[in-house]
Amino acid sequence: MLRCVVIISLFLATACENGRAQKPAPTQPLAAMGNVAEPVADSKPAPPPEPVVELADAPTVDLLKNRHRWHLYADGLVIDFATEGLWKYTQDYSRPFGAVVEHDGRAGRVVKRSATELTFPWHDDKAATLRISLHGAHAKQTIEVRLNGKRVGVVSVGNEWDDKLLEVNAGVLRDGENELDLRARSAGRVGDQKTYGLLSSVEVVTGSVGLSERPRIGLGQAVTVGGVARPALRGYEKMSMWVEIPPTAWLHVATGAEIATNYRVTAQTFDGKPRPLLDTTSPAGEWVDRRVNLADFAGRLIRLDLQTDGGAWAAPRVALEATEPRGRPAPYDNAILLVVDALRSDRLALYGTTRVQTPRTTAEGARAVVFRHNQAASPSSPPSHTSIHTGMIPRVHGVAGDRGQLNANTPMISSVARAAGIATAYYGNNQFGMARSRTAANWTEYHYVQGEGKGGDCSAIVAGVLDFAERQKKAEQRFFISALPFEPHTPYRYHEGITEKYLTGPWESGRVKKSVDARLISPLNEGKFTLTETEDAQFKALYDGEVEHWDGCFGALIDGLAERGLKSSTAIVLTSDHGEGMYEHGRGGHAWGHYAELSDVPFVIFADGLVDAGPANIDTVTGHIDIAPTVLDLLGVDAAPQMQGESVLPIALRGGPWTPRATSGEYGRSYSIRALRHKLIVQYDGTQMLFDLVADPGEQDDLVAKRPFTLRYTRELAGFFLEHRSDWKAPTWGNFANHARP
Repeated sequence: MLRCVVIISLFLATACENGRAQKPAPTQPLAAMGNVAEPVADSKPAPPPEPVVELADAPTVDLLKNRHRWHLYADGLVIDFATEGLWKYTQDYSRPFGAVVEHDGRAGRVVKRSATELTFPWHDDKAATLRISLHGAHAKQTIEVRLNGKRVGVVSVGNEWDDKLLEVNAGVLRDGENELDLRARSAGRVGDQKTYGLLSSVEVVTGSVGLSERPRIGLGQAVTVGGVARPALRGYEKMSMWVEIPPTAWLHVATGAEIATNYRVTAQTFDGKPRPLLDTTSPAGEWVDRRVNLADFAGRLIRLDLQTDGGAWAAPRVALEATEPRGRPAPYDNAILLVVDALRSDRLALYGTTRVQTPRTTAEGARAVVFRHNQAASPSSPPSHTSIHTGMIPRVHGVAGDRGQLNANTPMISSVARAAGIATAYYGNNQFGMARSRTAANWTEYHYVQGEGKGGDCSAIVAGVLDFAERQKKAEQRFFISALPFEPHTPYRYHEGITEKYLTGPWESGRVKKSVDARLISPLNEGKFTLTETEDAQFKALYDGEVEHWDGCFGALIDGLAERGLKSSTAIVLTSDHGEGMYEHGRGGHAWGHYAELSDVPFVIFADGLVDAGPANIDTVTGHIDIAPTVLDLLGVDAAPQMQGESVLPIALRGGPWTPRATSGEYGRSYSIRALRHKLIVQYDGTQMLFDLVADPGEQDDLVAKRPFTLRYTRELAGFFLEHRSDWKAPTWGNFANHARP
């Protein structure tokens, strides 16, 4: 099944009166609008010009490097199968398309399956025309075409290139997301390719359509205006991109053509109409720089529309106002990675209001950077621990599920650090999560603390960590230690003097009593019984008590480092492998989903010299794969080139907003895509859920059917993730919300 969903928004930046286009009044100050004449009443003096704001060269959203994210409109929406732009229209897990091939003078993409599905945006339910450019797999190829589940027609195509037109009746398309299915009857060969055919393009057009071949126009090629060549976007009447707008952002672009040309820019949010930002004419034969202030859209997702009658948009970018970044501290002598098993970020006061008392962690926040939107790589220990240590997503390092094994020659923090002459040690109590990577990690010392007869409490791990640290100090040896306390993972234990803070009692009645483990959670998740109100209170009190108990161990670690003269020279990175369900979505424990209670985990750097008065709260999306490069960066060691994440120290040190980032989570065939405000979850059966994390942080209101505008954006991120997740590396490619592919 070849399924395509096309959504097109053709909102114009002009208003019409009696059939003539009227230019809307500019909505930005004159300096922000470039060469736009703003009418001024005779009775009022002209406002003073807005001060020129210095824009940073980096970070930026380079709209040329992000060129494959543009939706392209000529007579209608153009889906070009021979470019990277295709991936924003397909979210098929099994990758139905193959390579792009040149055949008989035209480029097309190999179709590997008989049924293919695409999704695309559209703006109304009126009649339209589909134009499909394709090459059949044999002389009698037939393809059934469906739109939104309704049969549009069957096209016959021989073993040659052909353009087919199909009329789409009113009411078939819809305002929002649309689904296009293409179903080929049988396979054949095109050249040396076994295939169900080659697809060149699909266009969705309102009005008449001709059959002449449309010339393919490259985006980002140099355009010469007035003798000056600049890389630019050109060749389409309209281009649209969904982009998250950070605070202090500006649209910065140069417009130009050899003749006087009109340029229009509009922006739209999910809950508003297209808003004109720029409507001006550029003089002939010169480039004109434009700056549009995007402050009104800070923190929002917008659809940015660029429209022109033949002009070019040179070096377009969403730029941030310049800042004075904090100086980078010298590399730390030592680093400790503290991975607290099953710790939810919402149980730490560093992340917001909570009843859980974590005084030692909170106090250390004075020298901490807190990444407030950190996402686990997986809801289960083996994939997540391995991602934390490798900087790779589960599919790449090999431990995609609980039974996966680490791929050969996979670098880890410890192996890279040890190769740089740093002593490395592991002290932990989660063999299930860590044992399979022991050989590749190349630890100087490896300690399964409970297996050595020292008990399962975090105090034993702290003792081991401090012993190793002290020995390295005496040997004048730098060190990296990975510590993995098991609290607050099950079994949740009762701690005298602590647990009573969260429930005074009773404790001896019911099924919970003073311990929670799999013997309670498993039948509870299977629906064999439900908890009473008292039992539910016991359940949560035991977990919260474990978090406070762990905080005491954290304090002992800090005190021990200070006593040994190591606190100021040692950076500590705190995170967790996953969270823990408390039946917010009908299940407890973990290893079953990508909801907030399972995926929102801490990422905090405690280190002298990073902040003046912390905590420094960073409202930028991060993920497990960023931790390994960051730890190595703190040590002054280059990350391994195979690592897919990137150090987030530049984000911490910038002293201002950052450009959009998105990260992923995986568990088997299920996955999630997390942007700053929105999150897409795709379950094992392909069911999609969408959440607004500002309005609904607990992820209870599924917006898939309610907010197609936002769904379009997250589906695009998913499409690029699914196609390129195995080879995507943030240092060279950017991230799924801000591409920088070479």
